[in-house]
Amino acid sequence: MTFSITAADPSTGATGVAIASVFPSVGAVCPWASEHVALSTQAWDSGADYGEPLLEMTARDISLESAAAAVLDNRPGSAGTQLHGTAADGETYAYTGEKATDWAGHVVGDDHTAAGNTLAGEAVVTGMHEAFVDADGPLAERLLTALTAGENAGGDKRGDNLSAAVLVHAPEPNLTHNMRVDQPGDPIDGLWDAYEVAREHTEAVDDPEEMAAEWGEGFEESIVDFQMKY
Repeated sequence: MTFSITAADPSTGATGVAIASVFPSVGAVCPWASEHVALSTQAWDSGADYGEPLLEMTARDISLESAAAAVLDNRPGSAGTQLHGTAADGETYAYTGEKATDWAGHVVGDDHTAAGNTLAGEAVVTGMHEAFVDADGPLAERLLTALTAGENAGGDKRGDNLSAAVLVHAPEPNLTHNMRVDQPGDPIDGLWDAYEVAREHTEAVDDPEEMAAEWGEGFEESIVDFQMKY
């Protein structure tokens, strides 16, 4: 049904998630990110009942592993879920319940995790892992590169995705950090299109000469400070 990757970038303090699914509006349910952690809650039992308490506990310096154990222990449907994440300090965690639909599993690497269920095979998650390790650039771009690799390795065994999303929390947010495509067919390609448009806009407003031409010298920098909604 779903495949995703979570990661942290120690050099910038950013955390993030990229996800695709044969499930509508996956970006509204499964990915979570804060200054402390990036998470994906997916498969049969997922969503805010996992994400919100995990964000709250990690914000209180509870380790990701301890927070995840506490949430999973209280969920009768946890045998069917997948939960994985990466903390800003590099701690990783991944869980695949025994009732998650085959093929289901995960890979844990340095500063990242990859997981999925109802997949064409293990190559989907190993492909995401390898692509992320080899990728360069901003965290959002590396996450999208990994997501594309997962799709190219077979993705969901049932066919075309219905939705995809990327969510990044960073000390200096920009418009590439919170994007969703809820369009059946190839939403990952749609995310790349959205990413390029957002990147171009971000570069334009970061150009002081262009902004001065529009607003005059000494313009208020807050007009180009886009605070993300999480």
